[in-house]
Amino acid sequence: MAPCQQPLFPCGWRRSLFSPRGEHRRGEQGAVLLEVVLALVLFVIAAAIIGGGLSASINSVERMRLNTQAADLAATVAAELELGIRTLDETGPTEFEAPFEAWTWEIIPTTSTSTSSDSPTAEMTTPKFVVVEIVVRHADPPIVHRLTRSIQLDNSATPDSGGAGS
Repeated sequence: MAPCQQPLFPCGWRRSLFSPRGEHRRGEQGAVLLEVVLALVLFVIAAAIIGGGLSASINSVERMRLNTQAADLAATVAAELELGIRTLDETGPTEFEAPFEAWTWEIIPTTSTSTSSDSPTAEMTTPKFVVVEIVVRHADPPIVHRLTRSIQLDNSATPDSGGAGS
């Protein structure tokens, strides 16, 4: 076999794309063009699928982050109730302070409070428990988190006594 006479093309290409006299073979050129177009279409489809998957993943992570933040904010309001920083008179909905301006909270107390004993003297010495539902909302995207908790209050912080704990 003679070495390649055209240095621009490897021997295999010259033989497959060109006739021995250097003329183009139309059928093989069309097949190569079809292969390139098909490869490009497959690449675009694969890129679109991967891009859609990445977008869905990013949205899911953001939604999970907001749900976790809502749970943390609800637990904060519950702890503030237990510590006496907030009272049941502040039902809301009220916005959180900076940097959580996009969030609101609301306290929904149950209709009655209960003590551990029914005697009148025990009511003065034993703490009252009240079941509250704390609702934390985010406007955009819409997130709602509800936390129901039984909270021990001192006798002066119940809504029936009208005091704020002082």
